[in-house]
Amino acid sequence: MTRPPESRPARRPGRDRSISLVSTALLDDLLTNTLDPGYRSAHDRGLPRHWWDGPLAAAGALLIGLVLVLAYQQTHRSAPAREAARSDLISRIHDLQKAGGTLDDRAKLLGAQVAALRDQQLSGTDRTSLRAAELAAGSTAIKGPGMQVDFGEPSSTPSATVGERPGLSQQPFIHDVDVRAVANQLWLSGAEAVEVNGIRLTSTSAIRFAGDSVLVDFQTISSPYTVRAVGDRDKMQLAFVDSAIARRLKTMEAVDDISFSFEGRSSMSLAAAAVSQPGYALIGVAPSASRSPR
Repeated sequence: MTRPPESRPARRPGRDRSISLVSTALLDDLLTNTLDPGYRSAHDRGLPRHWWDGPLAAAGALLIGLVLVLAYQQTHRSAPAREAARSDLISRIHDLQKAGGTLDDRAKLLGAQVAALRDQQLSGTDRTSLRAAELAAGSTAIKGPGMQVDFGEPSSTPSATVGERPGLSQQPFIHDVDVRAVANQLWLSGAEAVEVNGIRLTSTSAIRFAGDSVLVDFQTISSPYTVRAVGDRDKMQLAFVDSAIARRLKTMEAVDDISFSFEGRSSMSLAAAAVSQPGYALIGVAPSASRSPR
């Protein structure tokens, strides 16, 4: 027995079309008119306007302009004074550096004269022992065969690669540990005296890093770095070639494009260091008590 087909209500095209139009209009209204009608009416009403709003705005703009003009004039008036103070400070620094160099040369001359007079009063054995102690302390100049190591930062800073953090390429490749490793390797290879960028190293010397600068005995040095050593030239060269710091600098030369070279010298001179009187502590001696303020 065949079931009759279920009867379906006939569609009314007009009603469906009106519903579709209402839905479309509602969606358009939601997308285009996002502001609530109450907020829109309040926005249209706006704040009450007064007759003094215009003059007050003009006076405020005039006051701001006057302040900017005064600040501009003040800045340009003080510029010559700042430049004069800067020039005076630079001139004073140069004068003090020149005076310091003159006094240092004078001290070295007097030290040489004192050493000559002292040697006249010492016997041969005492003179030899004193020379060895002065050489170890770096308080006397030395001349003889040796070795020189030169290395420095790349001549041009490479551009940052993809994925590299900005500013990373501006960091120095050579640090204090590299300079210190070269000096220590030369000492280990039999050097009798070592200097870094013209600064003679002693038993109390320190090579440190501050910011982006290398400090040797609190004196700033910059790239390129030159480490010179007086001693057995052939022995120092053979030992330096097989050292870890030489391999590291060679790798950095190939990868980071730093400059690196070393060579033996038949003769070189190292100046004496300015050796100060060392301080030391005594057992059972207390510092003098200062009077406490009332």
